[in-house]
Amino acid sequence: MRIATALLCLSCSAATASAAQEKKQSAEIGTSLGVTVLSQSGETFTTVGAPVAQGPVPLFGQATLYATIFATPSVMIEPQLSFSHLSGGGSSLTLIGGAANIGYLFKATERASPYVAASLGVESLSGDLGSASGVRLGGSVGYRLRGGAGFAVRFEGRFRHWLGDFDGLNEFGFVIGLGGII
Repeated sequence: MRIATALLCLSCSAATASAAQEKKQSAEIGTSLGVTVLSQSGETFTTVGAPVAQGPVPLFGQATLYATIFATPSVMIEPQLSFSHLSGGGSSLTLIGGAANIGYLFKATERASPYVAASLGVESLSGDLGSASGVRLGGSVGYRLRGGAGFAVRFEGRFRHWLGDFDGLNEFGFVIGLGGII
């Protein structure tokens, strides 16, 4: 969890420092829909939804919004936090996660641009039956279309590999993001 906190602090610091240098820094806030396939040891689990599920326990790891900070016109920073708590029948389950994505738009000044991003995150799951935690490493490739000054659509393919207690778990996803530019 310390790694996630450090990553989020560094991401926010970099965005703040860049904001002081750039007069026209912007952000994009939106939601996503898509499909996620988890694969481990020949077994697969698929979820489809809006918002798109993610993480080693996708039913609990759904983010409802994303926020992307443009540190420069080409560099995207996307801090992420997740929290879910389920209780009933005398049992409980809690999932806490944090991640940071750093991406690069190849044609930032154009209306449409391909991009790549790297991702690092952590998740911790605890409940009455025990606990598990893991680190994820991944990347994505995508295409971002701006529709005027205030709207963007993203098409993204992603891959994430999990380590720690989720070792060997691979996450594949295709996402469509719908965002407002502020």
